[in-house]
Amino acid sequence: MKQVLIQSYNLRSAKCLWVFLVANVLLAISWFSNHYDRLDQLHLNVFSSNESEIGTITTRKTLIVRETKKILMWNGAHVEDTAPFGFGHEPFVQNSCEVSDCIVFANRSSLPFEKYDAILIHMHELSKTYMPLFGRRKHQRFIFLTQESPNSMDTVDVTRMGHWFNWTMSYKLNSDIQFLYGRIDPGPTAPKTLEETKKLIETTHLPSAKNYATNKTMQVAWMVSHCTTFSLRETYVNQLRKLIPVDIYGACGNLTCPHSNALKYLSAPECYRMLEKKYKFYLSFENSMCTDYVTEKFFEIMRHELVPVVYGAANYSQHAPFHSYINALDYTPKELADYLKMLDANDTLYNEYFWWKDHYRVEAGIENRARRGFCDLCKKLHQDQDVTKSYPELVSEWHPSTQCRRMTPWES
Repeated sequence: MKQVLIQSYNLRSAKCLWVFLVANVLLAISWFSNHYDRLDQLHLNVFSSNESEIGTITTRKTLIVRETKKILMWNGAHVEDTAPFGFGHEPFVQNSCEVSDCIVFANRSSLPFEKYDAILIHMHELSKTYMPLFGRRKHQRFIFLTQESPNSMDTVDVTRMGHWFNWTMSYKLNSDIQFLYGRIDPGPTAPKTLEETKKLIETTHLPSAKNYATNKTMQVAWMVSHCTTFSLRETYVNQLRKLIPVDIYGACGNLTCPHSNALKYLSAPECYRMLEKKYKFYLSFENSMCTDYVTEKFFEIMRHELVPVVYGAANYSQHAPFHSYINALDYTPKELADYLKMLDANDTLYNEYFWWKDHYRVEAGIENRARRGFCDLCKKLHQDQDVTKSYPELVSEWHPSTQCRRMTPWES
């Protein structure tokens, strides 16, 4: 009888324990369901800057593990084109990159070579170093990095670089990662059609519109330090100067900017502010006539109250609004001089070139260039899954014979 009572007691205890466990499980499920969204958000914020750790994204149906992409600056780590971005993981966060799970390394020995996801090679720095010789892994991207035109890459033999590179990172519009000298982005009020553009141009004729010619007593300015160039821009300017005054600042002229030295004009905003107060036009002449090659000589001027006169092989309409610049290649030096004189004498026509100022935003400078470039690189490393792409040859895109031309002197 005693044994039967014990068995009955044990059975009742087991049933109670089972009911308790089931109740707790149901309670836990209810709590987890109510807090799932909060847990999602917490997981979205999980990320470690340590290269050995990973970022984790949790969704309701699946767990996605996104590892940190590691980028090695193979050479030229402190070149001004890229150095302003900085090194490590923090720059990607500080610059609010859309995808920030990346780290930039400046020292080759920071990690074993097989750990790097991208190796950036400054092409114009190769004369001081050498190409990577280690056997690359399938996941690694070798990146052709340059801000120089093919004319200036005389130490690089692109004829022998077939299948070396997976991506390009440069000023060219067809680059895998665009590394542009500047951008002019439309704002919410920017026109969508040519008809809308013409209406905005007409608003510059209103009495209430700003007169950009006020107090400007000088016509044409040019700041330059390279006096002999592949584009022969100096030939064009020498003939233009016979027909209209052109004030030349820097090593190739007899004027100086008090805020800078001859080699650092482009990094001195005070010089541009000085010019825009006195001059109406600025010669944004490139030193090379190469495809897509448009530099800070153009974008920096677009940030100021000067009309740029451009001279280059880029399609400027892909970079800037309609009727915001004058293309010297559309004119002989005499024709250009006559046109500039006409604009100088007519404030109404001159002001038309500034119609776009309130509707677009100009971005220029090495900091913005580096920010855009590295943020886009990080994003592409995470999103582009094609590990088979490589360039079988570079001659068609990066040799002077296919990308650049030398201008012939114009008749006076």
